[in-house]
Amino acid sequence: MVKCCSKYNARQLRQRITIQSKTQTTDDMGGFTEAWSAGDEVWAMWTTMSGNERVKAMGIEPTLSVKAVIRFRGNDDGAPYYSAADRVIYRGRKYNIRSIADVDGMQDWLELMLAEGEPS
Repeated sequence: MVKCCSKYNARQLRQRITIQSKTQTTDDMGGFTEAWSAGDEVWAMWTTMSGNERVKAMGIEPTLSVKAVIRFRGNDDGAPYYSAADRVIYRGRKYNIRSIADVDGMQDWLELMLAEGEPS
């Protein structure tokens, strides 16, 4: 049975986000230097899932969980173009990608589960 409609549509993509990839370059000392790419700007639907605080190093550290939905972007083999090694920038704040899911397996939409305040 062919599904006629998805739970997402283009009108819901109202926020502009940037998805950056981490790159490593060798330095003159035989080590590596990590940097983030300029990134891809894409339209997204931004939904806050939860927020909490935890005690860390005698201070309070907030964490925020967010879901961003974007149009599917994939490699030649159909796998999502982005991975958990990437990060999202939204309104100047950095979010680490926890997971990426192809909604309904139809290669129409990607759900990015994001976390602010947690290391990648």
